[in-house]
Amino acid sequence: MEWLLNTTKQMKHKWEEVGVNVCDRTVRNRLKEMGFQYRKAKRKPALTPKHKRTRLQWAKESVPRYLHQKINQNYSVRFCVFAV
Repeated sequence: MEWLLNTTKQMKHKWEEVGVNVCDRTVRNRLKEMGFQYRKAKRKPALTPKHKRTRLQWAKESVPRYLHQKINQNYSVRFCVFAV
């Protein structure tokens, strides 16, 4: 089932490795015949300056707290392991 995660270009290159010359469009057509659907990811808009400011503000407020909690958890686990 690993082949399900490949792109058409990756599949084309795998076919070329075994000596079969095939184009991307042919691979897509065969996949379509097998019932697979081709979807191109929709392009998302870039972050606006307002979004960037709010993300940065959140990171400055949240990340130090998160890291502090993570460090405390690691030390308590080590303490318990060595205390036994």
